[in-house]
Amino acid sequence: MVQISNNPAYSVLRIKFKKLGDLQYISHLDLVRTMHKIIVRAGLPLWYTEGFNPKPKMVFAAPLSIGAESVCEFMDLRVTERIDPDEAKRRLNENMTSEMQVVDAYYPDVKITELAFLSYEISIKTNGLNEALLEKCRAALDADTIKVVKKTKSGDAEVDIKPLIRSAQIRTSGGEMVIDCTLSADPSSFLNPEYVVKYLKDNVGILSDPIITNEWYSILRTAAFKADMTEFR
Repeated sequence: MVQISNNPAYSVLRIKFKKLGDLQYISHLDLVRTMHKIIVRAGLPLWYTEGFNPKPKMVFAAPLSIGAESVCEFMDLRVTERIDPDEAKRRLNENMTSEMQVVDAYYPDVKITELAFLSYEISIKTNGLNEALLEKCRAALDADTIKVVKKTKSGDAEVDIKPLIRSAQIRTSGGEMVIDCTLSADPSSFLNPEYVVKYLKDNVGILSDPIITNEWYSILRTAAFKADMTEFR
């Protein structure tokens, strides 16, 4: 049983974890609830807010969309004492499945808000994949403007996402088109990789088979960077 401490002192323990397989289909809210239960079972010295309904302080960087996998998710956790990071990692992994495991645990030198870019591997199985189609997709992503309709607080709006794409390269692997891209992760200009797929679908015609099971795509978040493109950790 984790005891609620009235001591306001705390340290921030950063947890880097992967979320793969069937866990890509749970929402961020479900992830938060699940992670809280895992941390309690692991017996980590959680810091709680005071008041009638004490809550632990858990901050996630760039919540992952449903249907996407990741090998570099980050969570900052307040703890009341500086537990050994390797011990925290071991305890957490003992209470997780193989599809969600802690990759690293440490006391960070930078704030979680310094996360600026995220890299993704988008694998697309689409009909008629050949060199001509690949070149069309490359030309589309190399265009001066890449306009998509995004949902905003005030409704749908056409937005140029080109400034939010730091890099994008296209290759093939196992009969699939693979887009390796690095996108803005800043909260004020976050770019969901789904919009890259949507743009190519609307402008190049990929993923157009009326039988949706004939074509598909997957998204894997692979790396995180600070503004100067050094590794975020």
